[in-house]
Amino acid sequence: MKFILIFSNIIYSVIVNNGIDNINKNMYDYSYVDTQVSVAVEEFKSSEVEWQEQFYFKGEHVEDIGKKIEKYFNSTLNGKGQFVAEYAVTVGMDPYLAAGVMLQETGCYWNCSKLVKKCNNVGGQKGKPSCNGGSYRKFSTLEDGIKFTINKLNGYYKKGKTTAKQINPHYAESNTWHVNVDKYIKKIKNAKI
Repeated sequence: MKFILIFSNIIYSVIVNNGIDNINKNMYDYSYVDTQVSVAVEEFKSSEVEWQEQFYFKGEHVEDIGKKIEKYFNSTLNGKGQFVAEYAVTVGMDPYLAAGVMLQETGCYWNCSKLVKKCNNVGGQKGKPSCNGGSYRKFSTLEDGIKFTINKLNGYYKKGKTTAKQINPHYAESNTWHVNVDKYIKKIKNAKI
């Protein structure tokens, strides 16, 4: 009991002599919080910039581009405009160009071709696995076909071939293919949402 009394007197004397504020300051040092808050704010700012860059294409929000594309995607592609816009921008490609090529290759401006309906092939892609024994490729899902086409186009795009005319000799047999693709691109860009 004597020990407890002596110990409490020591604590009391420390409090009286040093003041309660000094004890609290020494016990709790929150200076690190300022550093953590600053770091968190900087990380938020940089991720916000990345997010904005990812969801904008040449100053236009991807959601708006998706709505424009959707106005011209009919039949089997109906409802896939937003997917096309988002995926194209995510890989770094012009979503208008991707959509224009898909419309030219599929006929989905009106009614999609059998190649789209039966094999999910939206870009006239050849290869295996075969679509019903022919030379055109079959995809498991429509999204797989869209991604494959955008990735193929993006290969040209990354090499500086950023227009339908520049891609034409590498992608299509017809020398005037790009003319129709450009018409679709113009329609989509000018669509009112």
